[in-house]
Amino acid sequence: MYTLGSTGSSEPLSSDESSFALYPLTAFDKLFEGTTFVTGWLVEGTVNAKVLDEALRRVTNKWRMLAGRVQSRKEGVDLKWYLNIPLGPLPQNYRTFSLTTTTSTVPLSNYVPIPIPQISDSLPPEVFIHASTPRQYTQWESTSHPLTCWHLTYFPAQPTIVGWGPQEDRRPYTAIGFSRSHGVFDGVGASLVMRALVSELNGVEWSVPPMPTPGLNVNPVLQALEQKYLTRDRMYKGYTPLGVTGLVKLVAFHMREKWWRGAERQTVLLPKEAFVYLVESSRDALKKEGKNVENVSSGDILVAWIYKTIYAKGISTDTLVHCANFASFRSVLTDSKDPTDPLLSYAHNAFLPLPYPALSVSDVQSFSLHGLASILTASRLSLSKAQVVSAYKTLSSAPHFPSHPDAQDSLTISNVSASRILEADWHATGARRTVCGYRYQMTPTGVVFSNAIYIAGRLDDGSVVIDVTLNTQRMRLIEEEVTRLIDAAAAPPSPADSEATEK
Repeated sequence: MYTLGSTGSSEPLSSDESSFALYPLTAFDKLFEGTTFVTGWLVEGTVNAKVLDEALRRVTNKWRMLAGRVQSRKEGVDLKWYLNIPLGPLPQNYRTFSLTTTTSTVPLSNYVPIPIPQISDSLPPEVFIHASTPRQYTQWESTSHPLTCWHLTYFPAQPTIVGWGPQEDRRPYTAIGFSRSHGVFDGVGASLVMRALVSELNGVEWSVPPMPTPGLNVNPVLQALEQKYLTRDRMYKGYTPLGVTGLVKLVAFHMREKWWRGAERQTVLLPKEAFVYLVESSRDALKKEGKNVENVSSGDILVAWIYKTIYAKGISTDTLVHCANFASFRSVLTDSKDPTDPLLSYAHNAFLPLPYPALSVSDVQSFSLHGLASILTASRLSLSKAQVVSAYKTLSSAPHFPSHPDAQDSLTISNVSASRILEADWHATGARRTVCGYRYQMTPTGVVFSNAIYIAGRLDDGSVVIDVTLNTQRMRLIEEEVTRLIDAAAAPPSPADSEATEK
């Protein structure tokens, strides 16, 4: 293994505070201070690490926040967290990012068949993240570790032997991992970093955020929440108090799901035809009922499909369940449409669970797919500034976890497909097409969070990549439903469907 972009000192550049900007993080960031989020791309070809290293140097020098460090400050009885950002010229020995590489001792086919099937096990996290990458604020601070971490694992080409399967199994592949503290960046923030990097790789101009000012800076989300809307507070149920008892229950649930119910990370590739069938048939059903489908997104329908599938059987119908579907609230805090607006271009955590109602399993099962999608759409559109403020106050008061306080079972969904992060163009590094995408939440304790779905985005062939961590029984329901959708999409239209189309 060798290392690029991470040689030299990690020590602060100067003791002169005028040489640094101090940028406050928020309660929305602190909620995930113990999670390192990893986005992985499996690409054909051998990525040129030197090309990537040079592009990362340019990006992190221009966008100075990326060259910062996590830093804490004791303020009264509270410990506050900030980014300490260097403002002056950066010497060669200051690490602005981490880039590590390694070559796998086993072929890719040891982990996953090529071509990748509809359902497959996730690659091991170690393929995408270096062991030295921190897992919580205190580690980022104590090691003065750069904020963005990149790890390449090379799978060299295998010898071609007659009868050994498809030729594409013999090609070289590279696993590209992008790791960062979830307590610093959310999915939108990570996609902003990727857009900057891809632009730099391709020699395309990109909108560089302005240099912060020396000393304490203003966090635009904090400014918006604390000054504009505090008098418009309204109850919002998206978080459950943690505390000692809550933490024990949370860890116990996920340990039970993994060790007793077989929860594992797996990847689902929903073919384009099946996805289009799912979306269009649901919208057609709504139209037949005379309902407006303009605001019903493909994401609403996909989430409703997952929701109904997970709770189709194997659980008491009286159980109160909730879907915690995360969504950005940036556009809720501003009326601006300018992408450079400080709130719209905000790179840190600015998301919360949408205000979905808690439902009984009986309700989830009895609603039609399009009916449930319509309910989820209405809930998504109802998100208000007052609810964001309520969530902020809740998180600022005590430790909480993102789940409905009344729910007995919670499904967590994160849909980042709109950010197009999976569709990052790696061609400039020597890579070819992206074969698959992966995601991991790495914690200090190593707990694998289950009953969680991550909608990553689309591949070149239009397949939707869905990263899931479910127990054995719920994974079987997903597999069955994927097969049903594929069959339904391939079936010829019935005479009734053809007649409706002609009309």
